[in-house]
Amino acid sequence: MSADANREGFRILRGEPALFPMELLWRWSFGLGLLALVFFVYAHLRQAVILTDADQVALSGQDSFAFAASASNLIAEVMPVLLRALAQICGPAALLWIASAALGRRIITHIIVRRLAADYAITIAPNAPYWTSFAILKFARVLMSLILVIGYLAGGFLADMINGPNTNLLATAAVVFSSLAFASVAWSYVNWVLSVAPIFVVRDALGPLDAIVEAIAFIHRNRSRLAAIAIWNGTGRGVAATVITTAGIVTAGLRFALPGWALATLLALETLAYLLISDYFLLARLGAYASVAVRELTLPQAISALPDRSGTAPL
Repeated sequence: MSADANREGFRILRGEPALFPMELLWRWSFGLGLLALVFFVYAHLRQAVILTDADQVALSGQDSFAFAASASNLIAEVMPVLLRALAQICGPAALLWIASAALGRRIITHIIVRRLAADYAITIAPNAPYWTSFAILKFARVLMSLILVIGYLAGGFLADMINGPNTNLLATAAVVFSSLAFASVAWSYVNWVLSVAPIFVVRDALGPLDAIVEAIAFIHRNRSRLAAIAIWNGTGRGVAATVITTAGIVTAGLRFALPGWALATLLALETLAYLLISDYFLLARLGAYASVAVRELTLPQAISALPDRSGTAPL
């Protein structure tokens, strides 16, 4: 069923040509908006950083120790401005993500689930807008992304409490790594649940909380199937990343033979190619998950359609 589900994901993309452009539209709209916010921060940092003659010599020289010392001083100097700028853009970036993802993912999930239901002759919940449910689920994903940040900060806080005034770098690294690893595992599972939950908003017309509960139960019922889908899909993206990274290394090796504009163009095209392939595979993975979720309804609906042969009238 996992192999069938993977094929079904790509079949849906071939059968609905508008899906992939819509996926790129909402993803890259958010990406371009985020880039604009990053350039805003960069412009403020450029104004806040003042390079002395000694800094310019250290940063342009061959002495790695002088470079590191100068860079650390500059980072310490610009850190308050950087934190203020990041605090200013986090809110707009989160709102931009919620708006674009709720709109785009709702339309795409609706098309995929209803196309699969029609193909399998399965009855699902009546059509409904679901905008609020999708927005709440995307808001939850934004909140859950803070787990990594909290894990890192908690690791540093615990390391300071354990070590006290006598700093042990090995113990500090172990505490920080352990807390970050735990946060990453927790975030990975929560992110998996929240990425599957929209399917049940469309399939069963559930609210966001009920969709999360159903997604957790769905993952536990089909853990091996879903894991196989994720591994197969991730392997495909990994192969693409390896090939394109190799091409990028070869391109970078031609920096003395190519003009700067040609080198930058090739690297940009290679990056763009990976983004396109990755987005296509991620969309196919959503289709594969939806295929498993919709086909789950086949047996219950087939049983309910059987005639009553017990000889007794239904209550």
